[in-house]
Amino acid sequence: MQIMIVGCGKMGSTLAVQLVKEGHRVTVVDRNESVIEQISNTQDVIGYVGNGAVFSVLEEAGAKDADLLLAVTTSDEINLLSCLIAHKIGAKHTIARVRDPEYANNMYRISDDLGLSMTVNPDRQAAEEIARVLRFPAATHIELFASGHVELVTCRLPEKSVINGIPLYELPQKLGVKVLICAVERNGALTIPSGGFTLSGGDVLYVTGAPREVAKALRKAGVIANPVRSVILGGGGRISYYLAQELLKSNLSVKIIERSRDAAHNIAELLPDAVVINGDVTDHDLMQEEGIERADAFVALTGLDEGNVLSALYAKRHNVGKVIAKVNNDGLESLVKETALDSVISPKRVATNVILRYVRAREASADHGRIRGLYKIADGSIEVLEFIASDENRNLLNIPLKDLKTKKHLLIACLVRNGKAIIPGGADSIQAGDVVLVVTEQRLMNDLGDIMEDAK
Repeated sequence: MQIMIVGCGKMGSTLAVQLVKEGHRVTVVDRNESVIEQISNTQDVIGYVGNGAVFSVLEEAGAKDADLLLAVTTSDEINLLSCLIAHKIGAKHTIARVRDPEYANNMYRISDDLGLSMTVNPDRQAAEEIARVLRFPAATHIELFASGHVELVTCRLPEKSVINGIPLYELPQKLGVKVLICAVERNGALTIPSGGFTLSGGDVLYVTGAPREVAKALRKAGVIANPVRSVILGGGGRISYYLAQELLKSNLSVKIIERSRDAAHNIAELLPDAVVINGDVTDHDLMQEEGIERADAFVALTGLDEGNVLSALYAKRHNVGKVIAKVNNDGLESLVKETALDSVISPKRVATNVILRYVRAREASADHGRIRGLYKIADGSIEVLEFIASDENRNLLNIPLKDLKTKKHLLIACLVRNGKAIIPGGADSIQAGDVVLVVTEQRLMNDLGDIMEDAK
């Protein structure tokens, strides 16, 4: 695909690097000449210096030939204007990063007029991911599929779990619910397991199924311990605002500690049901006074990565059940993973992944209809694809799955039929209209028919 990126900050440069790796033709536009020079010298991209919200700049940079324009500057207004102009020039699809809640909440009213294919809000999406993880305190990551009908939860199996030492085919009987473990990481090696695979304490599991079923399974397996009822948020910025909204809807107790007096006053007015404290989360005496040892979860969301890591480690040392730190610096994030912290969240990474999924799905399917979504898990080692089964797939419809000769290292993880998630057994079959979730180590699968062993 021909992709143009307007704005070459952290998010724009991350997208450029990854899209080049995936074989796309990338053009980057930024006002900063040194930024363009640097990325042009280190990556196989075409760089243009200029304002991406100016007609002549986009026209000269080739926006009319772009399959997709990504506007990810730090200015919502520039991003929206850039997408509007690019759409008028002839760009096929546009995506804008929009962070201001007043804009983000009203995008549905004007998306068509602006020619927007999608908007991304890193702060809201990061908050939604954190809220999902807090529902399952033992989870390190939760992914949604099939419009939220299916979840994929990443978690570590406790040493004393009741499912240690049993083969996967016994899981439904042992747990009394139907979920699928679609991948297992053990000692750094990743496996798409068969039914005879035996689980072991310390395994990292990728568990998929309907949200309620996954919750029941993890609870019975001893993965979910005490639910989160009280949360302390470090920082009163946009992510804290979105996250607190979600948590308060679930009747959780929320306390926000914000260093700036003005910011603390503002968020207190916006969230009257939350307790807002004007203070510094790196002040250990204050943390003790505000009951850090009694909190079920602590989320560090200030604007300073280092401060977030330090306050999160302090909370972890005081036996807080679930600790999450916001870290945007890639180098620091990799170091933090070697500490005792449970989870690290990067708004830049979350939003980047949303965009990459969109790009991959469009690239993977020539008619943009057969693949509804394409996701990468386990650091990109495994792909999860959403297909829509149609009458064109008649060679595999209404046939028991046990009779289908599918490729090796591939699982049909879930079927979604009439809004209901089904973990299929050997006697189940794919029907026209089903959303089919396929987990695979294969690449270049463009159609549901490509799952078959004899697919050409």
